[in-house]
Amino acid sequence: MRFKRNLFNRTNQQEEEKDDFVSNETRSRRKHSQSEDDNLSDNRSDQESRTGYRKAQFQIEMEQKRKNLGRKLNWVILVLVLAIVLAYLFMIFVNF
Repeated sequence: MRFKRNLFNRTNQQEEEKDDFVSNETRSRRKHSQSEDDNLSDNRSDQESRTGYRKAQFQIEMEQKRKNLGRKLNWVILVLVLAIVLAYLFMIFVNF
């Protein structure tokens, strides 16, 4: 009887140790996967915000370049119109 009880206790003890090991392993995996998920989501949000920031900066730069080019083009058009007017005035008064 005593042998059976010791055997039963050992079996129960081994099962409890296995259960504890499995539960500890599961907890550690969950913690590890949660921390990895958090790190991945942080990295993704950083990358998304970086790419979004870069895209926004690129759009702003393109708008500024377009604006500057528009101003230069307006000045060139004004100078050409003045040159044409001066050429006509010259042709009228000099009788070319």
